[in-house]
Amino acid sequence: MKSKVLKTYNLPEDNLVIAQIDAKPTYIFVILILVALVSFMLEIPNAYGIILLCLSIACLIYMPRVLLMEFYNEYLVMYNRADKNNCVLIYYEDITSWYYAWGANHDYLYIELADGSKERIEAFSRSIFESNMNRFLKDKKRKIEK
Repeated sequence: MKSKVLKTYNLPEDNLVIAQIDAKPTYIFVILILVALVSFMLEIPNAYGIILLCLSIACLIYMPRVLLMEFYNEYLVMYNRADKNNCVLIYYEDITSWYYAWGANHDYLYIELADGSKERIEAFSRSIFESNMNRFLKDKKRKIEK
């Protein structure tokens, strides 16, 4: 089994990132900027557009980007939010199954490895995580019973 826990500075640098999952909702802020610009064209009071525009731009600039996962051709990298220096490099061939579990308080993505261990990452959107996992590991998705 080639999967392992690494320091982020030890990640291979020769591969190209295919997809990423981060916790900053950039697309929502871009949509809000567009809504603010459209509000200037319509007969909506300018104060609403100015507030929306300033708030969206401030969030885009000042909110930190928290990278959760990166997908490459042969492996994925899960970043540990508690310790930003560590990450888990998991080769697709080492994954036996994965599933998304959601609850009232927390959502998690579980990845089961060939050696019997489980990796877990706290998630926030079932559609984002499942679409990326299905893109690379569709045949290894496990159905969970409730």
